[in-house]
Amino acid sequence: MEKITDHVYLVRIPIPYDFREVNCYLIEGKNGFTVVDTGDCTEEAMAVWVKTLGTSIPIEKVVITHAHADHFGLAGWFQQNYQASVWMSVKGYEELQRARSLFVDQKYRSSLGSFIEQHGMVVQTGQEDRFHRFEAYQFKPDVLFQENQELLLGDSIYQTIPTPGHSPDHVAFYQAQDQLLLVGDHILQGINPIVISEKEGDNPLQGYLSALKRLREIKVKYTLPGHGQQIVDLDARIEKLLGHYEKRWAQTLQGIQEKGSTAFEVSQFVYGSNLSHERASSALIQTITNLVYLESLGHVKMEKDHHDGLYYFFKKAVNSY
Repeated sequence: MEKITDHVYLVRIPIPYDFREVNCYLIEGKNGFTVVDTGDCTEEAMAVWVKTLGTSIPIEKVVITHAHADHFGLAGWFQQNYQASVWMSVKGYEELQRARSLFVDQKYRSSLGSFIEQHGMVVQTGQEDRFHRFEAYQFKPDVLFQENQELLLGDSIYQTIPTPGHSPDHVAFYQAQDQLLLVGDHILQGINPIVISEKEGDNPLQGYLSALKRLREIKVKYTLPGHGQQIVDLDARIEKLLGHYEKRWAQTLQGIQEKGSTAFEVSQFVYGSNLSHERASSALIQTITNLVYLESLGHVKMEKDHHDGLYYFFKKAVNSY
């Protein structure tokens, strides 16, 4: 465990994809520790927790920032092995149930494939799904909390702050006395989190940017993210993120051809075409997110062709976003 404050500790749990690790946090209290996020449901992750906690560290509760398996995957394991109560947001439980409904014969059947095919990318089939383990989803939270609700984590009061975008249910936890913000995957230090569009009609970037601006209004000394290193200067990191989006929006508009372009064609213009299928899919999803947001501002127009493919057309440039 890495000590952050007198009562908050960082535990890095291995995950078999992307970042290779997820940051989980232990908050000490008189009734035991609160675990914030758990890692995914793998034997390697369980072994790290067992080694860290042993038999002498009592776990009072588990609190989840958002319904992605690398953050909740061991919730049921903590219920069974540490008799911990699992706390999840109302929206998070809705997302959990939605994802659970997509399992058929313990295999995850994502609806994302047909969505990205509409946007011009050919989906590869037959690949192993490393992100959705059936056993990770087989739990029921003990307590559901609302956005903007105050929660007792350890012996301190934390406010739940809605921070949608990376997932629609994402929440951060803020403790005013120590000016400590558990920010999950909403903001990371080293990379820009993907803001995920999963179906037509989503405009997640709108909520994501609003949440960034809200976080700028609070006083923060410790910003603890879900992956990577601690964020040293939250205001500077937010400004850099906002500047990054302005550059990406300009590139996105430049990538739209006069005859119209699919989101996949735009993503190849912005991110390049020499990407693995996994990275190309992520680039496409972020490009769709940017195009939908730009459409909401009146800078592009989306149209369906007679094969139900989706094309984007340039409408107007702007000097400021």
